[in-house]
Amino acid sequence: MKRNSSSTSTHTNKHSRKHNPNPLSSRTALITGGSSGIGYAIAERFLQEGVRRVILVGRRREKLEEAAERLTESMPSVLKGDSDNGYSSQIATRMPEEDIASADNVKLLVGDISMAKEWMGRLEREMEHVDILVNAAGISISNILPKTSTDDISQILKTNLEGAILASRAMLRACIRARARDRVNDTSNDNNDPPPSRCIINISSLLALKGVTGTAAYAASKAGLLGLTSAMTVEAAEMLRGGKTILRSNAIVPGYIQTPMIENFSNDQIDALNARIPLKRFGDPREVADAAVFLVRNEYANNCVLNLDGGLSAV
Repeated sequence: MKRNSSSTSTHTNKHSRKHNPNPLSSRTALITGGSSGIGYAIAERFLQEGVRRVILVGRRREKLEEAAERLTESMPSVLKGDSDNGYSSQIATRMPEEDIASADNVKLLVGDISMAKEWMGRLEREMEHVDILVNAAGISISNILPKTSTDDISQILKTNLEGAILASRAMLRACIRARARDRVNDTSNDNNDPPPSRCIINISSLLALKGVTGTAAYAASKAGLLGLTSAMTVEAAEMLRGGKTILRSNAIVPGYIQTPMIENFSNDQIDALNARIPLKRFGDPREVADAAVFLVRNEYANNCVLNLDGGLSAV
């Protein structure tokens, strides 16, 4: 029997998006907790990948300025005026009376994400031009739950979870406004290539899925980020239906990573953990940054949860 070639041909999906070889090029990323650890590593990698600007969000101006300086020192060809990529040699600075400092490549937004509701206006205005949101801000206060103070529980939840919820809400609101502008400016030309999707990346933790004594409040906050990821995936699809603006939501679940959060670990604790991890080592923040780049690049990654724990979740 002769096979009908047309029946096996690949159908063109009207919702498919044109492949962009570098979806990070000329885009803007806002990273909470961007002055150190995983947030800083992601900022550095994004700039290497061609992101036009990173906005580092943090509580302390001094730490943000130090991070901006380190970005410049570690990447001179990117941030010191390489004529091939068009980056400016300016570095972000902040006068005492200013809340936001700006340069072509690095922008500093000084604000405590655990108190974001007090400066939501500034955050929402900044989010208007953001393509990639990374919720990386996090604190950990290790203590068994009966001895954990109410203030510590509140601080952990506000920093790790509530801040991410408010930042994600600001991102979705910006996307809704963009969708409304698209409708007003619609030329009814179906051949217009849609812009790359916007993307949220939530930095969760293996402790959200694997119980460890002394981490109840922290684990709960990080588990909440996984719930936020799946809920945002569905809500964004509903709220932005029919428009060109698409918002994807994904999460990374790191295990033990070499960041300031583990500085208080004793050598014995580190040795014991390394003995349990199948790869026998902690992860490098740059390995988490690799995963963040993948989640931005892959336009079909939505409600994607990437596990990066060296195999610890298997034991």
